[in-house]
Formats: sequence, C-alpha cells, structure tokens
Amino acid sequence: MIELFIEGQPVDISDNFSTLISYAIDDIREFGTKNSSVSKTIILPGTKRNNKLFGNIFDVSGSNDYDPSLPNHGINFNAAVAASAYLFQDNIQVMKGVMQMMEIVTDNGFIEYEVFITGELGGFAAKMGNKKLEDLDFSANNHTYSIANIVNSWNDASNGSGYYYPLIDYGNASPAKHNWIFKTFRPALFAKEYIDKIFSMAEYTYSCALFDTNRFKSAIIPSNLKAVFTSSQDLIRVSNPDPAIFASTSTPFDQVDFLTQQLAAAVTTSDGITYTYGGSQTLQVQIQAILYGTYRGSTDYVFGIYKNGTLIASDSAPASLSGSSFYKTISLDFTLAPSDYFYIAGQANSGVDINYELVYSAGAGFTLISSTAELIEAGIGDEVDMNVNLPKNYLQKDFISSIVKLFNLYIFEDPLNDKVLQIKPFVDFYSGAASVDWSLKLDRSKPIRIKPMSELNARYYEFNFKDDSDYYNDLYKKRYNQSYGSLTYDSEYEFAKEVEKVELIFAGTVLIGYSGEDKVYSTIFKRSGDTVGAGEESIDSNIRILLAKKITGVTSYNILAADGVTNLGSQTAYGYAGHFDNPDAPSNDIQFGVPRELFYEVPTGSINVNQFNVYWSSYMAEITDKDSRLLTGTFKLNYQDIFGLDFSTFIYVDGVKFRLNKIKDFNATNEDTCEVELLKIINSEY
Repeated sequence: MIELFIEGQPVDISDNFSTLISYAIDDIREFGTKNSSVSKTIILPGTKRNNKLFGNIFDVSGSNDYDPSLPNHGINFNAAVAASAYLFQDNIQVMKGVMQMMEIVTDNGFIEYEVFITGELGGFAAKMGNKKLEDLDFSANNHTYSIANIVNSWNDASNGSGYYYPLIDYGNASPAKHNWIFKTFRPALFAKEYIDKIFSMAEYTYSCALFDTNRFKSAIIPSNLKAVFTSSQDLIRVSNPDPAIFASTSTPFDQVDFLTQQLAAAVTTSDGITYTYGGSQTLQVQIQAILYGTYRGSTDYVFGIYKNGTLIASDSAPASLSGSSFYKTISLDFTLAPSDYFYIAGQANSGVDINYELVYSAGAGFTLISSTAELIEAGIGDEVDMNVNLPKNYLQKDFISSIVKLFNLYIFEDPLNDKVLQIKPFVDFYSGAASVDWSLKLDRSKPIRIKPMSELNARYYEFNFKDDSDYYNDLYKKRYNQSYGSLTYDSEYEFAKEVEKVELIFAGTVLIGYSGEDKVYSTIFKRSGDTVGAGEESIDSNIRILLAKKITGVTSYNILAADGVTNLGSQTAYGYAGHFDNPDAPSNDIQFGVPRELFYEVPTGSINVNQFNVYWSSYMAEITDKDSRLLTGTFKLNYQDIFGLDFSTFIYVDGVKFRLNKIKDFNATNEDTCEVELLKIINSEY
C-alpha cells in the first residue's frame, strides 16, 4: 500500500499510481554539483479531497488567500510556495521533501494534477529562491562607529557572530602605510552568521561540525563597499547634517529660540536657517516640526514648513489659548530635487506678543525614506547600520553554493527530523562508514556496464576564485592569466580536452607586507599608477571570504581622524584578515591553490595547506585514478534499502568495495529493479 501526504494531509491516488524516484548526493557525472532525491512527474486525480487540498486551483476565475504562518493547503494553498510531502510504501518512508505543482490538466470535466517531489535539499533551495544577502536582517549588530568598537572587535576574531573590523587597505586611507585613517576599518560579518540567518529565513536548520570549528568561525565576509554608511532610514539630525546632502546658510540647530517680540502685521519670521539639498538624486524626507511656548497674544499664530518659499504645511496656536502654554506638531513627507530648499517659519498679525521655540526632539528630524536616496558615509560617532552595509545583489543560494564548493561539502537530509540538513565535508563523510553486501541484489541477467573513470573525466579541473578589478588582482591576472587563489588540476587523461570548473562568487584577496612594516594586510583598492600610496581610491568590489585573527605586539601605530593628522588612538595590535590563518606563521589557507607570487615574505609556517589539499585532493585522486571504475547495473532493491539509504555506507559487490553514486528510477509502487551506479573505491584509508 502506497500513501502520499501533502502538508500532513492524505492525498487520493489513482489505482494505477506510479512514480519513479532517483537518489543521489554527489553525481560524479555532474562535477561540482550536489544532488537531492527527486521524483518524476506524479499524476494525482482531481477528486473532491484533492481539489479541496489544492484550493480548487483548477478554477481560473477563483483566488486563494495565503498566510505564510498557516499550512500550505486548502484556501491557503499557494502553488508558488513549497509544500511538504511524504511518500510511504507499506508504512515505510521512501521519500520526504517538498511538492511543486507543475500543471493542472482538465479534459471533459476530468481534472488531473501534475506534481513533482524533491528531497529536503531541493526544498531548502526552493525556500531560498531568489532571496538576496541584503534581505537578511543583521540589525542586531548595529553599533556606533567608534575607535573603542573597532579595537574591541579584534578580541572576537573566532566568535562566528557579531561584527569585526579588519585592517584592510581600501586605498586613500594611509599614504604612509603605517598610520591609518579610521575609514580603512570597515565592519565585516562572519560567514557562519550568514549561513545561520539564511537557514533561519528558509525555516531550516542544519547540523555541521565543521561550522563549529574555530577556523570556520574565524571566516569573515569583509565589506565590499567603497565606504561605511550610516542608515538611509535613520534620522539625519538637524544638528549634524552631512554637508554632501544638506548645505545650510547658517549653523545647524537642535533648538531655535524666537525672541519675545511684537510681530508686525502679516510678518513671517523664519528660524534663520534655509536648508538646501546638495545631492544629485531626488530625495524623499520626513520632517517633524514642534512648536511650544507660552502664548500671550490675542490673535492666532501660524507656523509652517516652506519649500522653495511656498508654504506646504502649517498649524496654529489659536487665540483661545491666550495666557496658557501650547504644544503643536507638524509632520510632513515631501521630496527635494537637487538645489531645492526648505525652512520653518512663523506668521502672525500685529499686536501678537509671543514667546516660543522650534525644537527637534526624539523622533524629529529629517528621515530618508526613499530607495533612491543617496547613502550617507558614516563618521566617528555615527550609527553603523549593518543592513545598509551588506553586499548588494548576491543571491543567498549562490553564497551557500560557494561555501559548499569551497569545502567540498555533502548536504543530505536527516531521516528522522524534518527540515534538518546534515552537512559534512567529503573527507569526513566516509570516515568510519558501515558497509553492506549487494552481490545478491545484482540482476546478472541484464547487462553490467563498467566504464573507466577516465572516460568520464575532463583533462583539466579548474577551482576558481572570481576575477576582480582591484589593483593587485588585476596585476596578478595579467602576469599569470589566473585569478589569485585559484588552482588547475591536470587529470593527465590524454584523450580528453574538456575543462570542468568549480567557480565561486568570492574573489581572491592579495596580502601585502611593506618594507619596514611589521603588519600584513589584505588590499582592495584601485591605483592609477604603480607608486605605492599614490592615485589610490576605494571601490565597490566583489565579495570576499577571509580568515580573521588578532595580531599583537606590532610596532605602535595611530588611528587617525579624517584629516589624516589628529590621532584618535595608538595601537600595538590589529585585526588581521587574509587568506592565511596567520600571516606570520600560516598553517592553512582558505584559497584553493598556492599563489604563484606572494607580495610579502612569509617568516615561517606552511603556505600549501589549502582548500584543495585539505578538502578536494583525495576526491580528485579517486575519480581520476587509472584504476577507478564506474559500475552500472540493475539491482533489485526493496523499501527497507531505500528507507535506510545512507550514501556514506560502502557497497560490496563480489568482494569489491564501492561507494554509491546514484540510484535511478526506483519504483515506489512495487519492488521492481532499478539502475544503480557504483564507484570503485581506490582510497585504502576508508
């Protein structure tokens, strides 16, 4: 008996129900990709129960409600959202994951639903969809841009969460390359926290020992923006407007006192400050003007907001308030084009004797609320809004994919827990694995195909960091025709010319150490020439991944104010971030290959313990070994085989040890034969 449940609800299936399911975790035919269990198209009848389950989606004239907090079925069914799915045969689970509605077919009153089920990994990918890194919420990490916060962040270099201020040369911040203007310290976030938030947004969790190691928790994603920005959603205080945005004709103010005076007839009195917008884009602002004081007149007093000399909002203190205190507020949204100006002014008839103030209290000020508004570069004392400073236009799924490729990770569903993914590097996946013998399950009446892996291999395998246009990446690429940190592996298969690629969204990052200086740091800047410190400028760059570490005992240096002179604090330590774990004595490298040129002299340690050697070399050696074989045969598997399927389990056939590559088209309706691919084990350490 076969049973299907969608969102926990039983589904009607036809008498001739059939589906074929394929299982894979790492198909060697699709180098560099990770796989999930997947069904072929399943046909479900349009019964009363199924129609109700799918919210009568066949009715094109209707519409459904959708509340993401409620189960995805009935009137809440949304075909654009993944629905949980469980397939059982004789009470044995043969598949779990998510269902996708592909098509509804109506024919002479009969309705059929064509659906597709994929495993938990596919469900996780569906949940990520096209969400971007900038959709994540890091507001809990907002903080004040201060020397204390910069320096204190270095103590948490392997924390895995929070913010970290590495010393990275972004250009134009230290002509001498010894003392550093504060702007060169920009907040980075930890790779682990990105992963945690991506999983949380997708409503999944994971189990991964690697992510809890100090090395991985020290991996940071440094700022890839050309400056540190304060929030475009926060108040721009009248007392401290950014000169690039607002230029006033007099000193800005928190509070302005209007003199006690007899106003002449129909006189308009301004606070004396006209605010002129100096930006280049249309800006939407929100202003709250507050008037309070003691009214001693006998005539209404009106105050308002003027744009380009025209009154656009007003309120009044009526004559009935004579002899008493009053409090009035104007709140207004309006836009400013470049060179537009505004001011606040009061107006009254003659004979009015009034003592009043215009104040900007909590919640008052100018608020940028337009997505077209220019970001404001943060200075010391400003709040750093981490959401504003996130990398732009990077998909969450591409970030996760790059982490998977960088560490050669296997991702597989937890058989006992829903929406939980297990994550392990290849080098750990088969450690201590069990084994089973499938010799008797092989149908020897049907052809057995054995293919040398050389026939499936490319000649070259490229493990690539992304190119970037900063000075040293560009220089390295021109010299060696290869991205910094990348590696090319030669399979030595003479009959192949193809190139297979593993490509990341991360760019490599060059480390620099200047003569006479004992600090080593990453560089991300453009330079118009080859003279150190000359013609350098900060740029928006591709995203990077680096290892963080606090380095102590360096020659004293100063963190300077924006003028490049005023000392904000002397330091004998710095927050390092680079592709080596320790620039003075590296023990590992987060890049794939040993750079063909280093731009500083490494005192001690090893520079060749890198991502390829640690996480990829054994895998590549196995699939390209001259004795490696891919066996494809027909096997009679039962439901217990599928329920207990574990790709880390070794398969023996006729005394030969294999690892499972793929199960193709297992028939969930009956215990029929299916095609199985097995890769011969070469590594004797398993």
